[in-house]
Amino acid sequence: MLFTENRKQKTENPLRRVIFTADDFGLAPALNAAVAEAQGHGLLRCAALMVTGPYAAQAMDMARDLPGLCLGVHLTLIQGRAVLPPRHLPHLTDSQGNFSSNPVTTGWRYFFQPHLLPEIRRELAAQIEAALTAGLAIRHLNSHLNLHLHPKILPVVAELAREYGIPAVRLAREDWRATLALAPDRPVPKVVQGLIFAWLSRRARRLVRAAGLQANDHLFGLLNDGRMTEPYLTGLIPRLKPGVTEIYCHPGLYPDPELDRWGPRYRRQEEFAALVSSDLKAALAASGVEVGDYCDLVWMEPGE
Repeated sequence: MLFTENRKQKTENPLRRVIFTADDFGLAPALNAAVAEAQGHGLLRCAALMVTGPYAAQAMDMARDLPGLCLGVHLTLIQGRAVLPPRHLPHLTDSQGNFSSNPVTTGWRYFFQPHLLPEIRRELAAQIEAALTAGLAIRHLNSHLNLHLHPKILPVVAELAREYGIPAVRLAREDWRATLALAPDRPVPKVVQGLIFAWLSRRARRLVRAAGLQANDHLFGLLNDGRMTEPYLTGLIPRLKPGVTEIYCHPGLYPDPELDRWGPRYRRQEEFAALVSSDLKAALAASGVEVGDYCDLVWMEPGE
């Protein structure tokens, strides 16, 4: 069973575990099909459902037929649509129910306009309830662009996780040095983003622990987003640290205009190929890295 080790346990038993997650489940048929196909090959065991995605209903139908898939909700407050109608979110969305698409201005707006928080809470609760009402078991929460780690939004997410009995929340602490060693392009943005999310994740871990929730220790997928290819993942194996590392990806089974619109430079079919690669699976096993999911994650408090 997976667990997050405390410092003493990591020293005595430097076990490395990895969770592969497909984000944006529900965004497009090609991504949905990639999740369904890859889930049966042993590496991909988690998916994060975008309930506001245009093909969310298809994803939900697929999830019901994939009992081994550990499902989460990919909370959306940017670059997407709301579940609730615009009249319930007069300050959060436009008249068509769309969120802002600009990450920087949105982040500052959510920080400096606290009157938005009640609307944010209503919308996030509605997204979780949409998945639960569909009869799906939800075991973890993350978000589009990892916005759930925003200092004003994380307390809301933690509260909702406890309220709805969802045990785990993603943290986005990525080792930017390891990423740059394997993907040295755009070094300055990667370092800056890595440092920002490391700070956010340190703060978030305290809140997550105080709420009695579970979380991953490390993560990859943030700084080399859309390029979780087999060579990259193979290079990560010796760089994985003790504890639980989540690796999130955005696979596609075949070319899809909707996916190209959202991530024109993403290498989605290569990501899918990595998730079903017997060579990658064998390399992980040979290095003693266990593959698991959030459904097996158990929090171990310090001193236990």
